[in-house]
Amino acid sequence: METTWTQGLLDWLGNNPGWAGFWVFVMSFVESLAFVGILVPGIIILFGLGAFISLGAMDMTPIWLWGSLGALAGDVSSYAIGRRYREHLAVTWPFSRFPRMLERGRDYFRVHGPKSVVIGRFIGPLRPVIPVTSGMLGLSPRRFLLVDIPACIAWTPAYLVPGMLFGASLDVASEHAGRLSLMLVIAVVTLWFTWWLIWTVYEFLASRSARWLRHFIRWLRRHPAFGRIVGPLLDSSQPEVLSITMMGLLLVLIIWGTVLLLFLSPFSTHPQTIDQLVQDYALSLRNHIADPLMVALTQLSRLWVLIPTSVAVLLWLIGAGRQKAALHWLVAMGGGVVLQLLLGWTLRSTPIFTGEGASAPHDPSAALTLATVILGYFAVMVAREIRRRKRKWPYVITGLLLVLMLLARLYLGLDWFSGALMGMALGMAWTFVVGIAYRQRALRPFNGMAASLIFFGMLTVTFVWQVDKNLDQDIEVLKQPLSEQVLPGQNWWGEAWRSLPRERTQSKNVAVREFNFQFAGKPAELAHALESHGWQKAQPANWRWIILSMNPAPDETTLPPLKRDFLGHADSLLMHRLGGDPMRQETVRIWDSGVRLEPGGQAVYLGLVAEELLVQRMKLFSYWSARPPAAEALQKLARETSVFHVQKPVDDMLLIKSPQDSPDS
Repeated sequence: METTWTQGLLDWLGNNPGWAGFWVFVMSFVESLAFVGILVPGIIILFGLGAFISLGAMDMTPIWLWGSLGALAGDVSSYAIGRRYREHLAVTWPFSRFPRMLERGRDYFRVHGPKSVVIGRFIGPLRPVIPVTSGMLGLSPRRFLLVDIPACIAWTPAYLVPGMLFGASLDVASEHAGRLSLMLVIAVVTLWFTWWLIWTVYEFLASRSARWLRHFIRWLRRHPAFGRIVGPLLDSSQPEVLSITMMGLLLVLIIWGTVLLLFLSPFSTHPQTIDQLVQDYALSLRNHIADPLMVALTQLSRLWVLIPTSVAVLLWLIGAGRQKAALHWLVAMGGGVVLQLLLGWTLRSTPIFTGEGASAPHDPSAALTLATVILGYFAVMVAREIRRRKRKWPYVITGLLLVLMLLARLYLGLDWFSGALMGMALGMAWTFVVGIAYRQRALRPFNGMAASLIFFGMLTVTFVWQVDKNLDQDIEVLKQPLSEQVLPGQNWWGEAWRSLPRERTQSKNVAVREFNFQFAGKPAELAHALESHGWQKAQPANWRWIILSMNPAPDETTLPPLKRDFLGHADSLLMHRLGGDPMRQETVRIWDSGVRLEPGGQAVYLGLVAEELLVQRMKLFSYWSARPPAAEALQKLARETSVFHVQKPVDDMLLIKSPQDSPDS
């Protein structure tokens, strides 16, 4: 499905909101037409429009109305086509090109009846198929409309609301940590692409690979050389012969890819260049809001998460009397641990150690190797025990978890990109080796649901335990260092202050970006001076802020302001002053600039005094948004900090310096 053109359309709709209703009607209508709708990404359009609605660029009501009318018109047209041509439709182009899809729609309708019209409206692959099949199978027009009209009315907001929430989250992210907005987009797109890729590849292989795999198996068995090697493995009488063959082909591809990346990289600069580009880009995305989440995700690759989970599954298999399954699980787990230990003992560099002078090759990631073996082999093992239609789900869940770990480790600089890929490739190779052996030998089934509950239950428990135990320490260890610079104190007080950054973020969506004062001293000194004038330190916001933000009637006392970001670091001091207006407050924030003054080593902080207003989005959640301060705000701040040395070299900048020059004062 080609979706690159949707971004241009969304940009045009953002600039021409009056046409949004018309295009939503067209998109909803075309996406609901029989089979044609598969090629039209109407959901993406609705998701994007939801983001525009959350940002106030357009109203929701007309989009809801036109989207529902377009969906209803498309469904009715498809229903009419099916009712008019009935069974002749199956031999008519383009329906004759997709007999399996049409048959799936008929089977689904026969099982669920009229309620399949409602269900199909919210399931992408069924949406363009169910209305035409309901007409083919004789559902009356009255009953069709009774179920389809409410479904179309509910369908439009079902896809607008996620876009509205996402757009609002981007607005909040750009306000408090501009890098977070881009990171959210990257994470969402990467996870969606992973989901789509695994789902599409599995569906393609499951529906179309059987025929050519059987031809390939017969060719291998007849081959004079390959036949002696793989002939005993590819016994056509085995029920798992197709799965074994597919895993064997994937194993060969993975091994060749790993060999090329591992052994040819010393003769080319491309892997190292790409590694450095990825690392530099990840460094540019670091921010104080995402750091704790990414550090928490890395706990999934710890031994104390993976090993107890593996042991729990092993003990359950032994207790259930599945000795062969337990033996193969033990071999997979043991091989993964051995691979991790071997890779961990090698002298390898990571982005974190590069600054310390390490220059070893970018070897495979030991942590991702073991995680890939444990998660991947469990997916291979348990997929055999569930119904064929649901076998894709273990692979989808495993893929999403591994991608989350990959993103987290790249973001924190724990692995190079090539090392992460090689680590996952080695883990997948060992997974397929043991998986082929298991699928060939283990014939007794076991309860896949019970095994999944044990596996993911223990994974969750140990993950939460490790997060609680290691999060604070790991955040401190992995904190992004500031680049320090030394300036003579008199030079900074004279003209060198102009060399310091003037903007907190380059995001044009943020109304207040420019710093308006600089402070040389200790944050505690500034806080003490301001407290005597009615300022108070803001309460630190934690996960409870999300709940507080959904208060339908928030004010300055119930919703604390969030910290804001500069170069990946949160503000060192956040103070606010409440003036009686529940929707307004004044704030003072300072960030460490990395500049140190000589003599004495005083730190220079970049400051921002601003007015913040309470913004409500969709009456679902609220947050504080900064607005440019009044003209006299800097003059007022100068009076309130008169205990320090203060000067105003230009109209929009205030310099404040502690009178005590020694670093210990």
